[in-house]
This record gives sequence, C-alpha cells and structure tokens, in this order.
Amino acid sequence: MNTNKLQVFVFAMLFVVGAFTGCVDEDDDDKTTTDNTIKIGFLNPITGPLEPDAPGFKWGADQAISDLAKMYPNETFELVELDSGCSGDVAGPAAQTLVDSGVVAVVGAACSGASMSANAVLAAAGIPMISYASTNPGLSDEAKYPHFYRNVPSDAIQGPAGAAMMADAGVTNESLAILHMTNDYGSGLADSIKAAWEEDGKLCSAGMQGYEETTTNFDAMVANVTDASDCNAVYLSSYITDAAGILEALAEAGFTGHVFGGDGPAGIGLFDKLTDNATAVNFTVSAPRAGTTYGDFESRYDGNASTVGSIKTYVLTAYDATMIIGKAAMTDGTIVAGIESVGTNYEGASGIINFLPNGDIGGNGYDFCTYGGDDAAGTYTCSKFWTAENGVESA
Repeated sequence: MNTNKLQVFVFAMLFVVGAFTGCVDEDDDDKTTTDNTIKIGFLNPITGPLEPDAPGFKWGADQAISDLAKMYPNETFELVELDSGCSGDVAGPAAQTLVDSGVVAVVGAACSGASMSANAVLAAAGIPMISYASTNPGLSDEAKYPHFYRNVPSDAIQGPAGAAMMADAGVTNESLAILHMTNDYGSGLADSIKAAWEEDGKLCSAGMQGYEETTTNFDAMVANVTDASDCNAVYLSSYITDAAGILEALAEAGFTGHVFGGDGPAGIGLFDKLTDNATAVNFTVSAPRAGTTYGDFESRYDGNASTVGSIKTYVLTAYDATMIIGKAAMTDGTIVAGIESVGTNYEGASGIINFLPNGDIGGNGYDFCTYGGDDAAGTYTCSKFWTAENGVESA
C-alpha cells in the first residue's frame, strides 16, 4: 500500500475514534437519555398484597408526569412502570430492568422489602430512589441503603403514635394482642408498636403472633386471641388483603373487642376486599398525616376518590415523589444533588418535605381514622390525629 495513502487512512481513523470518544465523555454525566426523554422509573405493587392499591399509586404518578410536561413544555417525561410484586425477589430484577432502561431515578417501591432489594441494584448503578410508602425503620441506615429517600415517616415514629391511638380509645394494660406479617414491613411496625406499648404496659396472654404475608386462613391465630379472656383488643400490622381476612375471621369467631391497625390497610380500598362492610365497623387505623397541602392535586384526588380509591396518603406521596424527581432532573449537577436541593422545603401535595441527611423525613404526625357503615355503604372518617409534640388531638 502507498505510504501517503496509509498515513491519510490512519489520521482519518484517529479522527473518527476521537470524535466518538468525545461523545462518550459528554454523555457520561448526563441526567437524561440520549433521545432527550427524561425517564423516571416507577416500582408499583401490581401484584402481591398491595395489588388493590397499585392503580391509585400509578394514577398519582401519572398526574405528576402530566404536570411536569406542562411545567417544562420543551421536555419529554416518561414514566417507566414495573411490578415490584411487593417482594424483594421481584423488585430486584425489576430494578435492573429500570437501570437498563436508562431511568434517571426511581419512584418506589411501596413495600419495604421491595425497596431494600431494589436499592441494592439501583445504588450500585448510582441511581437514587424515593419511596412513597416504605416505612421500615431499617431503611434509615444511609450506609446500608445509599441514595434512598422516602417522603413518608419511619415506623419508628408510628409505634408511639399507634400506642397513643389505642390508649386514647381505652385499651388497658395487659389486654392487647398484636398480629403481624413476618415480612420487613409487618415485623418492623409490630416491633415498634410492642416497644411503645410496653413502655407503660404489657400485652395480653396471646402476645404477639406472626404469619406469612401469603396466609389466607387466620382461624387458628384468631382462636388464640378469642380463647384468651384477657385479650380485648387486637393490633394488625398488615396490608389490606390480610387485614380484611383477619377482620372477617375475628367477626366469625365472635370477637367483640376493638381492632386497630397501621397505615398498611388504611383507606377506602379495604371495603373492596370485605364481603361484609359491617365487619370493619370501628376498625381504627393510623396513617401518616399530610401537612398543609400545596397545589391542587389533593383536590383532584378528592374529586376522583370514588374511582381512584387506594390509600389517599400514598397517592399524594407518589405524586410528590414523581414531581421531585422530575424537577431534580431539570437542575444543574447530579440527580442526587438535584433531589436534595428540590427536596428542601418542598411544598408538596402531602405537605412540606425536607429530606434529612439519611433520606428520611420527620413527618407531620398521624391521622386516626375509623371505619363505619354497613353492607350498603362504608365510611372512613379521620376525626383525631397525633403529633410527637402535642399527643392526641381532635381533628
């Protein structure tokens, strides 16, 4: 080959390689995908124990995507939804799919165990996540769960709130039994409730009993409660489907005491899982209390509540988490820095949001809500609330 031609060929190839190398370097720290679409991952419990609530969570996130599109008309926002299964076994692989899809950050997961597994995958890829519903106290460990944020309070706070709820309702020392799922959410909340209750009292002889989240027959466990004459109240650390099953089993066994629960079964969606709405009468739950709401999203939800259903608190937080990520993607610098910047004094539908250094928020206390109604109609009324500063107050 002619030497001059060879030199021309070599210089041409070096120019091409250099050009492509420059493109790679420029894109390495870009927060958007190469087609200029800002992809936001969404881990939703489409299957599993929170399946009835999943459409409502998705509705909140979709509303945020629509609002972001109006706010930034020159940008394209896309929600990439995958099933978390409310399970670490499902959420981990789903998180990897989101990484491969080029998402800038992830909204979710809802269930604590799913968030834990997803975080292992996302954090390794440098992708942050904001959970709208995961409350396990262990997620506060920023060394173990880096780049993890949540705009709901830890169950370390819900424990004292739940104990106050039951004391205010007249539950006395040595009369309470705790029934709980053995997954990360169920065990974490149950431990927090037990610790708070036992600061001033003890459990009844049935004590604290655990069950797998897939359990569908609760007769034996309920019998342990109804056979103990000192057990006059029950606390359920559950999701919505198992809460309905336990409520029906207690009613069939003739239990006449007061039944309580946490945020897992909270919301009008419980009625969809009951064969008889009267089964839930006087069932009282605690749910994270929204602060002063900003914007019009809460009113949008209220106007569509009969069709959207789900757990209102977490529809609002799913909306806020999506909005925060979308706005963070529009800031200069990294997406993590953007989330921490946007998530400071953020005026959200669920109230003012301030992420702490470990990704937690302090919260605004808890609403105490009671179910009522009969076979024809069900009601869900939040008439009291609790804050760490002032205890129980009337709403």
